[in-house]
Amino acid sequence: MEKPTTNERDSKKKNSGSIGKIKPKITMRTYPKDFQKVVDFLKSYDVNVMIDCVTYYIKTEDEQSICIHHNYNLEKNGLITLLHEAGHVLQNNIGGVYEHYKNVDDMEKPKEYNMYQFINELDAWNRGEELIELLDLNVDSKRFHKQREEALLTYYV
Repeated sequence: MEKPTTNERDSKKKNSGSIGKIKPKITMRTYPKDFQKVVDFLKSYDVNVMIDCVTYYIKTEDEQSICIHHNYNLEKNGLITLLHEAGHVLQNNIGGVYEHYKNVDDMEKPKEYNMYQFINELDAWNRGEELIELLDLNVDSKRFHKQREEALLTYYV
């Protein structure tokens, strides 16, 4: 059997699991039990949950997605983060003025912008906390409140 040439080896490397230099998102077939309950709940809102190198919630005309950072423990801080992001999903799908801060010019009215942004984040945390009971999740209350406090403090520090 002949050894592959340099070009053949390079071609195989390029086509093995990634497109160019873009790494694919990590997909899991099964998540931990409580994390999966939230994922299943979010499916009713047509939200795709993925594991990636960043954490965010995004809603476009075509889809809604939540990404949870791959270093998070999906039974602890990853679950709590997913609950917070699910709170944003509920804001966008149930209605309200929670993204009002996006209509405020942060250069002209920075205090008003910061206040409405904080209210938006606090509301998302509160909605996420309500899901704990609704979905009968096993979440450490102290851990949840500590992570929420740390996240909310970033809006003031």
